[in-house]
Amino acid sequence: MMRKYLLILLLPIATMVKGQTVLEDQFQFNFLALNPAMTGARETFSLNGMFGNQFNGTLRPQQVYQLFSMDGSIQEGRGGLGLQAYNSNIVGFNNAGAKISYAYRQKFGDVFSVALGADAGFIYQPTILSGVGLKQMFPYAGLGGLFATDQFFVSVSKPVLFISDSGPFNSKKPLYTMIGFSLGDVENMMLNLSGTMESNKDAKANFFITAKVWFKQKAGFGIIYRSENSLGGSGKINKAVPMVEFQLGESFRLGGSYDFKPLAYPNNASTGAFQQRGIFQLYLRYEFIRDDMNTNNRMKYY
Repeated sequence: MMRKYLLILLLPIATMVKGQTVLEDQFQFNFLALNPAMTGARETFSLNGMFGNQFNGTLRPQQVYQLFSMDGSIQEGRGGLGLQAYNSNIVGFNNAGAKISYAYRQKFGDVFSVALGADAGFIYQPTILSGVGLKQMFPYAGLGGLFATDQFFVSVSKPVLFISDSGPFNSKKPLYTMIGFSLGDVENMMLNLSGTMESNKDAKANFFITAKVWFKQKAGFGIIYRSENSLGGSGKINKAVPMVEFQLGESFRLGGSYDFKPLAYPNNASTGAFQQRGIFQLYLRYEFIRDDMNTNNRMKYY
């Protein structure tokens, strides 16, 4: 009986997670999660790890999620290849997934480039059928496009365009529109600004604005303003998430961000919403630098 009630409490969460994973939600260090056309845009092959810990008021933080990504350019810069994977345990609701991405990039001299990308992967998470909790795998695929110059980019994508919908729930298939500007001198002081709009069918759009200042390619200080719908549909949540990055040597980068007010997960009418505590995200990046690589690529610093 207790198991049955637990499944009922988890039902609203299950209906919202599918098609919208922690990859897309925690993207402040990983724009590749939103657009497969970004694959290889930073040129150098890199390994990226993101680890989210929820602080519960004790000296032992609760581990919430782990993200991993790698990507780089291939085919003499005409293509990009990437891999992303995650494991999430938000409010005890475990789900995981992975996806690969490929982008074809056409450069027009030193003026601009146009890229088309595709991704394919799966979401593996619990779902509820006839009162029984089961883990199911949902394959999906998506598309994206990117127009970029040295100091400007426009991105349009649907990272989840097609998804296996064998369960009883409808999936979110958000459309992401991004625009970014880079101002200043890369080797001295540089300001990178980007804006993202997430559009979902039958829901108000979510908006994200990121500003990050870099000093001599060594230290970056930024903030992301998030205006997004609450998971229970009760209104908009507006907040600011600070972040910082440090370039430690030529290949290694360390960063972090802190979300003071993560989204609340709905339970039911009697218990209200489950509000998570603040989440700290640790960011690690390692680049495989080659002598012929452009280390002043501004896409590395958004």
